[in-house]
Amino acid sequence: MYAARIALRIPPEHLHPMHRFVCEAPGIDRETILERDATGEVTTLLLHVAGDRQRYERAVDEVPQVEEWTTAAAEEGFYVYVRTQLRDREQRYREAVDRDAVLVVPPVELRSDRTVRQTLVGRSDALSAAVEALPSEVNVEVLRTGTYDRSRGVRVSDRQREALAAAWEAGYYEVPREGGVEAVADELDCAESTASDLLRRAERRVVAAALDEQS
Repeated sequence: MYAARIALRIPPEHLHPMHRFVCEAPGIDRETILERDATGEVTTLLLHVAGDRQRYERAVDEVPQVEEWTTAAAEEGFYVYVRTQLRDREQRYREAVDRDAVLVVPPVELRSDRTVRQTLVGRSDALSAAVEALPSEVNVEVLRTGTYDRSRGVRVSDRQREALAAAWEAGYYEVPREGGVEAVADELDCAESTASDLLRRAERRVVAAALDEQS
C-alpha cells in the first residue's frame, strides 16, 4: 500500500469562497475536513474550524453554493456540518483524486496559506495519475511518499517520551511555566543538559508534525 502526502497551492481566483475566507479573514486559522461524502452532486462535509465561530457562520451563510449548514462547539474551535454544491473547477479537483484505486484519507487541511494538504493512498501508478490529472494551474508539492502508516505523525524515542512526560508532570508546559529542566533531569536521573537535549529533540518532532514538515 503506497501513500503520498501532497500540498496543493491553489490560485486565489480558484479558491472556494470559504477557503478564501479562511485565507483572508482575521481570527480564522484553518478548516480541516474530517469526513466527507463526495458521491453525489452535493458534497457533504464534516469540518473542524480553528477560529472565530460567529464570523465563520456569517460568512458561510452568504455562500450561494452552500445548501445547508450547522455548527457545534468543539474543545478548540468548532465543528461544521455542511452540504455544498461544487463549482466546475472544484469538480475537476475532485475527479482528479477521486478515482479507481485511490483513496483520499482524512483529515484534509485547508490552510490560510492557500494550500490544501491531503494524503492519497493506493497503487503507486494510480497516485501518480491522480497528481498528473490535477488542473495545470494548481501547484503540487509532494511532501512525502512511502508505505502508508496510520500511526505516522509524532515519532519520538522512548527516552524522549519519558522526558516529555516528566516535563508535563512538572508543569514545564504550563503558562506561566511551573517547573524547569532541572525537574525533568531529577525525574530522569540525568544531567540537565541531557534532559534539555531530549526535550529539544522531542519538541522538534512535535513541531514538525504540527507543521506537516519533515523532522
